[in-house]
Amino acid sequence: MFMRFVQLGINPEAAAAFERFYEHRVAPALLKVDGCVFARLIKSTEQESEFISITLWTSQEHAETYENTGQYENLIKENAPFEAVSSEWKIQLTEDNTLEYLPVKNVPGITAMPIMAGSSLEDAPSKLNGAPYIRLLMAQVNPDRLEELSETYANTITPALLQTEGCQAAYLIGMKDKNEGLSVTIWESQEKAAAYEASGKFAALMEKVSPFLSSWYQWKMTLDPNGQKRMHTSGDLSIKGYKVVSGS
Repeated sequence: MFMRFVQLGINPEAAAAFERFYEHRVAPALLKVDGCVFARLIKSTEQESEFISITLWTSQEHAETYENTGQYENLIKENAPFEAVSSEWKIQLTEDNTLEYLPVKNVPGITAMPIMAGSSLEDAPSKLNGAPYIRLLMAQVNPDRLEELSETYANTITPALLQTEGCQAAYLIGMKDKNEGLSVTIWESQEKAAAYEASGKFAALMEKVSPFLSSWYQWKMTLDPNGQKRMHTSGDLSIKGYKVVSGS
């Protein structure tokens, strides 16, 4: 299985229209693409302009074919009317040596990596589809130790998480040629995930994987429209909340 995350900046005034656009245009188009088995749109509970499209693919080749055939580019073009105006500007000289000021176009951020370890891959679409609370932990990984991290996640982290009350599934995604890794855990509720963190179990598990990491970041995604506000547990950790707003 291959997971793909596309971060989008949307004009808050067009958010409701964009959610309908994703529901009726983007998600159906994605699910018609060979290899795409899941599509969801999530919205930040902290920044009303921040959305992420999550898709799940049967293989990396299917996801790459989708991009290379122009289907992704076409959907991004259709998304243009909903995009937030960037606050960045670039200054350049024209051919007659006069200054020209142009707004910088928002470019979607993409993270796409295969599932390397964790719960049953066959259950991933149903687990993600019915998830009331999803927790993402983004990590900067030492590429030379990615295989060790994968083994530790499979043999130690996943069993410990699945024995934690409220945790339904856990997945590690990563690639050998990148220094990024992403832990995706699915919970019965935000309260159960918060209890896991407060119990000290999260800190104990982080100690087991920290030798493989250069630094780490945390995100949280939730269906709760009143999602948890941003917290900082250390200089390296940040948490965000999201709610699912559209998709199939």
